Amino acid sequence: MDRNTLTAILLSTVVVILFYTFFLPKPQPPEPTSDPGVVTTTGEAQRTEDPSPSAGGPALGQAPGGTEYEEPGEAVETRDAPAGASGLDRAASESPVVVETEFYRAEFTNRGGVIRSWELKSYDNPFGDPVQLVFAGNTELGLVLESPMGDLDLSNTLFESRLEGLPDGGRRLTFTAGDGPRSVEKVFELPPGGYLTRLDIRLSGFPDVTGYRIGWRGGIPRAEKNPRQYDSSMGAIVLLGDSKETLKPDKFKKEAIRPLDGNVRWAGVRNKYFMAVVVPPEDISSRALAFGDNETKRVGAEVILPIRQGSAAHSFQVYLGPMNYKRLKDIGFGLDKSVDLGWKVFRPLSQLLLTSMLWLYSFIPNYGVVIIIISLLTKVIFYPLTKSSLKSMRAMQRLQPEMTALREKFKGDNQRLQAEMMGLYKKHKVNPVGGCLPIVVQMPVFFALYSVLSNSIVMRNAGFVGWINDLSSPDTIAIVGGFAIHVIPIILFGFTVLQQLLTPSGDPRQKMMGYMMPFVTLFIFYQFPAGLNLYWTVNSIMTVAQQWVIHREDPGTAPAASTA
Repeated sequence: MDRNTLTAILLSTVVVILFYTFFLPKPQPPEPTSDPGVVTTTGEAQRTEDPSPSAGGPALGQAPGGTEYEEPGEAVETRDAPAGASGLDRAASESPVVVETEFYRAEFTNRGGVIRSWELKSYDNPFGDPVQLVFAGNTELGLVLESPMGDLDLSNTLFESRLEGLPDGGRRLTFTAGDGPRSVEKVFELPPGGYLTRLDIRLSGFPDVTGYRIGWRGGIPRAEKNPRQYDSSMGAIVLLGDSKETLKPDKFKKEAIRPLDGNVRWAGVRNKYFMAVVVPPEDISSRALAFGDNETKRVGAEVILPIRQGSAAHSFQVYLGPMNYKRLKDIGFGLDKSVDLGWKVFRPLSQLLLTSMLWLYSFIPNYGVVIIIISLLTKVIFYPLTKSSLKSMRAMQRLQPEMTALREKFKGDNQRLQAEMMGLYKKHKVNPVGGCLPIVVQMPVFFALYSVLSNSIVMRNAGFVGWINDLSSPDTIAIVGGFAIHVIPIILFGFTVLQQLLTPSGDPRQKMMGYMMPFVTLFIFYQFPAGLNLYWTVNSIMTVAQQWVIHREDPGTAPAASTA
């Protein structure tokens, strides 16, 4: 098996895996509105100030347990208990509470003691607004109490709220409802830095309640220019022990609810580069519940904790922010496992490459240059293998006449033919698989880099030069007749043609595959992120340069096909 054949197999595999991604319909951005109630834009829909009880329900309707899901094109119908039905209400009316730090602007409401807006100040969506983690009209981190008689959603319970400062410059927001033996308290501690928030929940006076649920019910709005990035990455995520479960909307075609049992370390939702997850206390047995709707493409996840003898007091950590591997690794709780760094076997290599890129970026503040350096280093490291591969392919080319003669002589005797072939290889000291060894060795590097460059948030909106202003998306320079023109894949096509001309081959079938390879490469890589295409283009340029040097050092390796 020569290098061209193995490359074709690799690229064909990528086509099968990613083909569906490139032809999904692209949703259009929302039309502007002149509604005076609009106060912010999420990039998916405009947020309005609506104090009505229906505005407090999640996008999917009430969470499971009396769940009603939203049908496409219809208003959300919730089954929350009417205000006062829980017997816990203390406040007279709904009022918002805003907490703002250097990293985010959060808006809470005392109706349910929930979050109804969470804007990340350091990240913008495609429309220039801060990235929003809460869909318009939704609220998150609401409480649902479970009992044999049914579930009670406290999303419409009116809490009293109290906001106070902390010595470190942070804020403590306390929501309380109920008097006497029956009460609920939710305390948010929001530090001045970072995206991690502490949430304390205390319940008492609920003898018939067996447990409660809390989590992120309505998914996260799209935050990327390319809608395919949202469609391919949106999902509920749960870490059970050391195993991460990712449930995309299509997992809920047959069932709207998926219970997950095990050691739940955290549960929540994600899109391409951002997530909202709840981390339950480690010393308490917990379960998780994932739910979704394949029609609306909304998903949610909640953790479930027990209530014993009518009371509970638990402390949670809540992470609402970017999926930055280094930041999440430093925080702990296994949050770094949320970042998709490829298959388990390649993950250590992906971590090494990402760490190396971050280190290089610390003194070369351009990720495009960092990618070029990584590509050059990999080619230098594998140069001895490349040289050996080219010599092996040239030796196989010289043996083609004798191999053809053997095939004719032993046409009906495959066993004898194989024995004679092996004798021929041994006589001339030729390794028949030597030509494909470099590509086999480099495959783990390619897969690891693909995962890093495709899923690392450091690539998001990272510019390189000129028109390449986002290494996480294709490098579109113009759109002609509705067709996007991407420059790097075209450059890659040219160097792939040159590379095939410099690759020795005496087999007509291999020559034909070599002629097709540039077009296959162009088709596959055309919609890839600019960062990955930059790496592969530099790799191809270096391969051509190495082939030219090797041919000069050993003219006997020069391919006859390229001079014909």
